[in-house]
Amino acid sequence: MTLTEPALSRQVVAAALAGRTPPRLLLGELVLELDLVRAALGLAADAAVPLAAEQALLRRWGHDAVVVPFSHGWGAPTQPEPEDALFRLGYWQEESDLFVCALVDGPFSAAVKAWGWQNALIHLTRDHPDLEAFMADAVVELSEQLGRVAAAGADGVIIGEDLALRNGPTVRPDHLRQRYFPYLTLLTLAAQDLGLPVIFHSDGNLWPIWQDLLQCGIDGVQGLDPYSAMSLAQARARSGPRLCLWGNLDLGWLAQPRSGEEIAARLHDLIDPVAGAPLIFGFCGGLAPGLSLPQLDLLYATAAAFPWPAPADRVLAPSAGF
Repeated sequence: MTLTEPALSRQVVAAALAGRTPPRLLLGELVLELDLVRAALGLAADAAVPLAAEQALLRRWGHDAVVVPFSHGWGAPTQPEPEDALFRLGYWQEESDLFVCALVDGPFSAAVKAWGWQNALIHLTRDHPDLEAFMADAVVELSEQLGRVAAAGADGVIIGEDLALRNGPTVRPDHLRQRYFPYLTLLTLAAQDLGLPVIFHSDGNLWPIWQDLLQCGIDGVQGLDPYSAMSLAQARARSGPRLCLWGNLDLGWLAQPRSGEEIAARLHDLIDPVAGAPLIFGFCGGLAPGLSLPQLDLLYATAAAFPWPAPADRVLAPSAGF
């Protein structure tokens, strides 16, 4: 397959996750808050948001991927309704050409939801006698969920975890290496056996466990918070050209008024070191209410016009440690 325009977003994102150079800079966000959609489309604050309205906004911004959450994270007061999320997967698969991602918990998040934050950290640190059985059962349950999301129309899966803060992982890397990463590897393999490429998401500084993540066999990483010392350039240098990177722009940067020239300069700073490699541009953690809509329009228009190297019709060779 030669990746030339016009190419469907679903195809080019899938190719990027397989390690192929995309034909242009790809765009997508981890989260699209409904209050932002309401503001963008002039809907009342308490109005229901039709999926067609979300689709209109993503089309306006030229996005290539859409994320359907099956979890809002361990600390969220409410969680998505599973049947509604499955319905949304089917809608995006049938009514758009976007690459459809299901955002699901990983084994770490499952442990935090079951035991609470502090107890989960203690159990992972001290090798609680119930930990191994719990993590194995969590992988089985999450794998069953992956089967349902694949059947409903997901093209890929984002495993969302909260493993790290700005200074590094919340659990020592050697403990994670022994008690967490084997289960993340199993979950990754379960997804890939279903034809679902795997993207890993976590906030915070992941450098102390970066190679451990790569060795799990993931296809991409979403997040890369610059305030946690993460960058596209360093991620590419530490993983080689095949890993698909997604994110790296901080919401706070666009909270201040930015001219077109400032936005273009910022994009060049972030993207030039990795241009031509598998990449999806977006914010670290997705879009939240309160952002300036004209600024978002300008950002995505500038990104859509970003100069991009001609793609090579090949899959890039794996790098050492991946």
